[in-house]
Parts: sequence; C-alpha cells; structure tokens
Amino acid sequence: MNITIVMAGYGEGGLEKHVVELANGLMRHKNGIQVSVIADPMYGARFAQGVTFMPFAFSSSRRNPIALFRLWRTMRRTRPDIVHAHGNKAASMVGRLLPLLKVRSVATLHSRKKNVRMFHAFERVIAVSQVSTVNVAHPAVRIVYNGVALPDGHAMASDEAWHHAPRGKRVIAVGRLVPVKGFDLLIEAWRTIDASLLILGEGFERPRLEQLIVSNGLSDRVRLAGHQCDVLPYMRSADLMVISSRYEGCPYVLIEALQHDLPVVSTRVGVMPELLPAQALCDVEDPGSLAGTIKSALKDSGAFRAQFHAAFSHARTHLTLDSMIENTLSVYQELI
Repeated sequence: MNITIVMAGYGEGGLEKHVVELANGLMRHKNGIQVSVIADPMYGARFAQGVTFMPFAFSSSRRNPIALFRLWRTMRRTRPDIVHAHGNKAASMVGRLLPLLKVRSVATLHSRKKNVRMFHAFERVIAVSQVSTVNVAHPAVRIVYNGVALPDGHAMASDEAWHHAPRGKRVIAVGRLVPVKGFDLLIEAWRTIDASLLILGEGFERPRLEQLIVSNGLSDRVRLAGHQCDVLPYMRSADLMVISSRYEGCPYVLIEALQHDLPVVSTRVGVMPELLPAQALCDVEDPGSLAGTIKSALKDSGAFRAQFHAAFSHARTHLTLDSMIENTLSVYQELI
C-alpha cells in the first residue's frame, strides 16, 4: 500500500503533530506500507527514515493554477494507491486534482469548520471528533481520535517554574498565544481565583496578554512561561489543567493530561464533551462560567479527580498512538 499524505500548514499545532506522528507510525508498521509526505520544507527533518519527503511551497493561493499543476506533478511522482489530505487547504487543492489522479482518496477534518465543501470530493472523510462532523454532509465519515504514545513514567515533576507564585494550587494552560485559545478569557477569569497559573506557549498575543496580567493585578499569580519543548514535567507538578479555547478539534495536550492522570477543566468545544465529565465543562466566551468551574475543581480536588476515573482509563486504552494508526489503516483498507 503506497500512501501519499499532503499537508499545507505552516504552524506548530495539532494538525502538524498529527501528520508527523501518523506518517512515522505508518512507516514503523512495516506491513507493506510505503509513505510519502508532501509538505513545506520546514517539516522535512521531522519524518522518520523510510518516509519519502517531498518539499512543496504551499504559500500561494489554493486556486493558483501553477501551484495546482506543480502539486499534481509532485503527487504523480509518488505513485500513490491512496492520497490523504489533511486540513482545509490541502483538501481544497487535492480535491481539485482527484479527477486527474484517479486514485483512492481520504481527507482529515481536524476541527469544526463552516466551509467543508472541499471534503465532498473525497471517498472517505476522517474527523477527529463527533462535533467536527456537524457541517459535513458526507456519506462516509469516520471518527479517528488523535492519539499519543503512552507515558513511559520517566518525566519528573518540575518545581522550578513555580517559585514566582507559591500560593495555593498549581494550574497550567498550554497552547499557542493566539485568540482562538482564549487565554484572554482565562486571565480575566483568574481575577477571582486564588491559585498559581502557568500559561505554556508562545505567539503574537503575548504583549496583549502581558498587559492583561498587569492591568488585572495578577502578576503575583499568573505567568506566561513561554514555549516548552516538553510539557510533561509541568503536568506532573500541576493540580489542574485548563483549556479555555473558543473552538478546538481534538487537542493533543488534553490527551496527554488524561494519560498522566491530570484533571482538566475546559470550555465546551471540540472533543471535550465526548471525553470529559460534565462537571469539568463550562461555557465558551464566558469568564464567569470558566472561573466558577475552576474554583469548584480546586475547592475539593479529590472529589473532582474521582470523576475522571473513566476518562483516565479511556485515554490509556483508546487515545494512544497505536490506536490512531490502526484506526487510520482501517479507513485505508476500506478503500483498497
């Protein structure tokens, strides 16, 4: 089976992580599978030996005829049995070329989108959560949750980052500092919360968020800790993780937290209602609801953690990298 994966992104988010781990995982499967990846040159070094990487600049418009011709020519060189597009732009470009390629096709929708017409050209659509399928009027949608490798138990708890704010419980939030992650809402909610908050991530909203921390008088208990290559030590030393996003798909940081027995409070977005207990969910764009749910979780952390027994168990059993690879392979096998 020769699989060609197409990714048009430039970011450092869940989509990019998914594609890298999927391609490398399929390669490790070693069951007559050959994997080619067409993506921006910046990602080339991240793929395992044996994955054929085809660098491609996706900076032009998805409708640019020259870019479409170059992509068609690049895909032909990989001689795919199945082409697998990830995200809206890749699906839009590959979908236009499918009549010329005459290969089996699948596309993955990584979050809920209003415009999903480009996915209708594919024989199968993979979604990373039930909610992301709401606008997809497609007869063959398959749910494949993101998955991560099970923890090896070697990550040590990190206390160094907490010296600035020794007060009370320790809470982390993880993600790019961009509006969709809702860190502005989280900072506003923190005005009534007596606990330490570390926000791990980097992005263009840092100056605005820093100003919000100062203007709300939160410098003694809220800190922007920057990008961290390894967030697991922070998870080991935290009492709670918060996801304050305005929308999401199936964030990897959620799965990692659950696999490390770290309770999570989240806005009611993406896959969260499917994986978290109802008491852990709060309203979107509502700092008051967010603050109330966090305070309830911290007030009796033992009782709150007890509600996560099923979620922790489910994550270790079903939200693994092996499960993600096997479930994706099942979709490919349907086509072959």
